[in-house]
Amino acid sequence: MARIEFYKKRDEAWLLDPKEQFARRGISFELRKDFLTGHASRILPFRLKIPETTIDAAMVEASRKSCPFCPEKISTLTPRFVPEIASEGRVRRGKASLIPNFHPYARYSWVVILCEEHFLYLDELSTEILTDAFSLAQDGIERVKRQEAGYDYCSINWNYLPQSGGGLFHPHLQLVVEEGPTVSHRKVLDGLKQYQAKWGKGFWEEWLSEELRHQERYIGNQGEIHFVTAFSPLGVLGEIVILFSHRASIQELTPGDWEAFSEGLKKIFGFFESRHIHSFNLSLFSGGDEGAGSRVYGRLCPRMSIPPWNTSDINYFEKLHDEVICVIPPEEMCAWMKPFFGPGGQTV
Repeated sequence: MARIEFYKKRDEAWLLDPKEQFARRGISFELRKDFLTGHASRILPFRLKIPETTIDAAMVEASRKSCPFCPEKISTLTPRFVPEIASEGRVRRGKASLIPNFHPYARYSWVVILCEEHFLYLDELSTEILTDAFSLAQDGIERVKRQEAGYDYCSINWNYLPQSGGGLFHPHLQLVVEEGPTVSHRKVLDGLKQYQAKWGKGFWEEWLSEELRHQERYIGNQGEIHFVTAFSPLGVLGEIVILFSHRASIQELTPGDWEAFSEGLKKIFGFFESRHIHSFNLSLFSGGDEGAGSRVYGRLCPRMSIPPWNTSDINYFEKLHDEVICVIPPEEMCAWMKPFFGPGGQTV
C-alpha cells in the first residue's frame, strides 16, 4: 500500500447561468492537501486560459536610468563586503557579481547580479549566465560557513520582474543564510522527520518513486535533478517542485549539478515564454538534515499581473487564509511542459 496519499476532494457549486438563459449549471472544483506539509489548494479547472501578457518596453527603459546593477553604476551605487567576508569588496564569476544586500533582512543577506544586461527575456538567459550566478551564490554560502559556525540553513531566491515582487528589472538572485529555517522550510523538515519516524524511510525517495510511477505530474529530469508539478500548488498558475535527489546540501553541489539545473530551468523558461509568462518566484532550500533524509529542493511559481487592469495574482484566500486558488490543474500543466524536456525523460 502506498504510504504517500495524494488527497483530493471533488465538490460542486450550483448556479443559474445568465449565458444559458439562466439554466441550472454545476461548476466543479477540487480541494487538495499536500501530504508532507498539509498545505491546501483549491483547483479551479474552469478558469483554464492563461491570459497573454507583454513587457512594457518603455518601463524597462525608464528603469535603466536608476538601476544600481548596471555595470557603469555597480562600483559607486552598490555596497562592498567587509574585508573578513571578501577582501576584494565584491566577488565576481564570469559576468556575475556577489554583493551585500543594501536592505538586508538577515545577518547574511546578499545579492547575486546575474549579468551586465539590464533586462533579458527568459529565453535569453543562457546556461552560462545561470550556472555562473548559482555557482557564485554557492560561493557566498561557503564564505558564511568559513566565517561563522551554526549558520546551517540557506536559500537562494529569485523574484523575476515586478509581477513577482522584484524591485529591479536587472536580473538578480537573493541569498539568505541563517541559524534556523524559515517557516516554509521548517514545515518541510518537520514533515520529513515525521515520515522517517513513522515509516523508517526517507520521504523524498518515496515521493519521487510515486511521482515516477504515476507519471501524471512528473515533467522530466536533468541527470539527478527532477522537475515535478506540485500536487497542491503554492501559486495561482501552479508550482514546479525541483528535487536534487542526490544532494543533501547546497554545499555538496558540483559545477555539473549547477549546469544540469540551469539546463532544466531553460526548458521551464522555454515553456513560460511559449505561454507569454515572463515572471516567476524561485527558491532553493538547504539545511537541517537532522537524520531525516533532507535533500536540496526548490519551488518555482510562475507569476503574472492579470489583464486588463494588471490585477495581482494574489488575493485574500492566499494572503489571509493561507490557501491557494490555482486555475490550472497540475496534471494539465505537466502535460504542457513535458514536450520541452523531450522524449528521453526518466521513467520507472
